Amino acid sequence: MNFKVKEMCYCALMACMMAIFSQIKIDLPGYVPITLQTFMVCLIALIAPCKVAVSACVVYLLMGAIGLPVFAGFQGGMGSLLGYSGGYIFSFPIMVYVISKLKTRVPIVLACIIGSVICYFIGTLWFMFVTKMNLSASLMMCVVPFIPGDLIKIVLAYCLSKKIKVKL
Repeated sequence: MNFKVKEMCYCALMACMMAIFSQIKIDLPGYVPITLQTFMVCLIALIAPCKVAVSACVVYLLMGAIGLPVFAGFQGGMGSLLGYSGGYIFSFPIMVYVISKLKTRVPIVLACIIGSVICYFIGTLWFMFVTKMNLSASLMMCVVPFIPGDLIKIVLAYCLSKKIKVKL
């Protein structure tokens, strides 16, 4: 994959924005907090070309994997990726790829909803693996409380993406 300097700058900027927005969080009684990471994933997918968007999410994952405190609550390292919410974090590059590919084929909001479902699926499977909880309990803890907020994030990302133009 050959990147122009401008694409690398946008990739770095978007990875940093993911790190900043992941610090805006609300802790829930369960293990997984509400953050604005998924908002940024949707926004990045909507405003950037697919390769830049996916690369930004991979860079974000790598920053956290090497120990930089970019995940929610200023966490970093492999322990964060292998913990309760690691599956959700690992799903971000897949989520951004799917949204980027679908945004021209289906309504944009539907593309973001499909991306969110993929995030829920991968994250919940990982959560079940780590905690040994059953599907019903995991859905009640990791999916149901997040649906209203994620719908709001999707609408906000859609509205904001109409105002932001990335020219590469």
